Amino acid sequence: MILLGKLLSRVFGSKNSSQENTNLNNDDSAKLKIPCTKEFPYLPSYHWVQASEFVPATPEQPLGKAKYIVHKSKDTVVYEAYKTILTKDGWEIKEETPVINFIAHKDDHIANISVSIFEEDVLLTVLSK
Repeated sequence: MILLGKLLSRVFGSKNSSQENTNLNNDDSAKLKIPCTKEFPYLPSYHWVQASEFVPATPEQPLGKAKYIVHKSKDTVVYEAYKTILTKDGWEIKEETPVINFIAHKDDHIANISVSIFEEDVLLTVLSK
């Protein structure tokens, strides 16, 4: 409960936020769980965005495919932020074409992340297993 209070005060601020920030050590922050996608329960979510399309993996196509629309954003923002979210969760970036796509690995999982402009939004496409 204390950890939740510290997290909320860091997000929303409080009168004692500087004191609480010094009390929040690496052990506490390591306990924070990054929310994962519904489609890929091992893959961190990009700011809780919901899939607009999902095709699960099959024996013929071993990677599942999900498409997410990030409304009113920029491709560079989504690209950099999602790469940061994944690396903070322990994913390693293996290959990268800046602002277009990257491939990340963690344990036995792989995720091919593509970012493209879609009208005024950003289309985030994930192929993963």
